[in-house]
Amino acid sequence: MPHARGRRRQAGVASEPTRFVFSACSIPCERHPEHNEDSFVADASTGLAAVFDGVGGSAAGEIAARIAARCTHQGWKTVMRRLQQRYPGGLLLDQEGFHHQELGRYLREVLEEADEQIRTEGAQLAGTDDLATTVALGVFCPLSNAPGALLFYAHVGDSRIYLLRPGEPLRRLTTDDGLLGKLVENKVLKDSDALRIDQAMRFEDLSDLELNYFRWRGGITQALGGPLPPTIHVDQTTIAPGDRVLFCTDGLHDNLTDEEIGALLKAGPRSSVARLLVERSLQRSREERHLTIRAKPDDITAVVVTCRF
Repeated sequence: MPHARGRRRQAGVASEPTRFVFSACSIPCERHPEHNEDSFVADASTGLAAVFDGVGGSAAGEIAARIAARCTHQGWKTVMRRLQQRYPGGLLLDQEGFHHQELGRYLREVLEEADEQIRTEGAQLAGTDDLATTVALGVFCPLSNAPGALLFYAHVGDSRIYLLRPGEPLRRLTTDDGLLGKLVENKVLKDSDALRIDQAMRFEDLSDLELNYFRWRGGITQALGGPLPPTIHVDQTTIAPGDRVLFCTDGLHDNLTDEEIGALLKAGPRSSVARLLVERSLQRSREERHLTIRAKPDDITAVVVTCRF
């Protein structure tokens, strides 16, 4: 599934013999309905899911996200072809001689190439070097001796990855490259206070200073194509049958709290849960400011991957 741009795009992919169902939806901000600065990839055939949120103004942001999505998709398919030549039986992660660290390294290399393409091709197309994009991506690699998979994931910026496991609370797998993270790193805030500020719903939930932190929480410190080479965060986790993994841009997680995201992920049909998340975020973005401080008009993108039982 290629990246999305312009008007609403959505997808639900459930092809056999994959162990995963991919659901994706992306809509542009109502303030610029013809330009979606978000892009996504949802490719069940290669196990790749990714979201990108362009920054640097409408046209430049759209170009940055689009180039990063295309480059990442092509780069991962190239990696897969290379691995399939080495492992003709398929990429099953208990094979003798296969090192899990390889996939993390490949993900980093793919994003480094995307970063370079934004700085060169992107700058030329946009007519400016003031363009960049966040990224949150993952690749799902089935295990040969178990029904689940390993998820290798990477991110830069404040697009997020969440994991919902049956019977457990929603878990955020990524930490934003943003203001609140810097305040925690510099010991201005505790982790618990940063989380409370990030999840606030109303003015009265926060002090005046905390309200300023809340308003500026979207300021990112890392991006692909940014002024400095990005620090690409790479990690891995095990995915079990019934698990759902959400990849989303800040248009979704700024409007909805983690509790709301978890409830929608739990309840939504696996082929259309991304659309439900995006539509609920859009509803929140239209709410009056006296009702909630979370209302934020923005491009909104979600990719949800469900591991079959």
